[in-house]
Amino acid sequence: MALRHTILAFLSRQPLSGYDVAKEFAEGFGSCFWKASQQQVYAELTKLEQQGNVVYKAIPQPGRLDKKIYSITDQGQQELLNWLAQPCEPAAIREDLGVMGLAGHLVPAQTVLREIERRRQLHLEMAQHVKKLDEYFSQHLDSLDLKDLYMHLVIRRGIRYQEEWVAWCDEAIQAISNRL
Repeated sequence: MALRHTILAFLSRQPLSGYDVAKEFAEGFGSCFWKASQQQVYAELTKLEQQGNVVYKAIPQPGRLDKKIYSITDQGQQELLNWLAQPCEPAAIREDLGVMGLAGHLVPAQTVLREIERRRQLHLEMAQHVKKLDEYFSQHLDSLDLKDLYMHLVIRRGIRYQEEWVAWCDEAIQAISNRL
């Protein structure tokens, strides 16, 4: 998956400003599944616009630069459809904490425990954040259109991911603590 497909997916749901797309990566749905800086988002939007995959409408703002509201074009939607038609493979786990575990025996157990406890807290907070993203969808499950049902299901995947991390941290903390 490329950044471009994530941006096109956001825009397939509704037109957004570059700021709103970047905000989705930082705080919304994208915060669970794809990391991208504001600079990366704006650079990719520029490329997508040059390639004809998105267009923007400039909205004048007194004393400021015009606000650009981006929309996906038919060509951009076709690119997204082509990507969606391709099978996707599970992503490889690239996790610093896993690699740290390979050498954890070289530092005091308390050092490893502190890091696992810190990560547990981060994943717990992210799980709570993602649950808030799903509040509307879960409260209206019976009346969701297909677009929002898919969103709900993917957000539920993000919740489970975060909760599984918390459970693993609990298991690891218990196992290490039992050895001390």
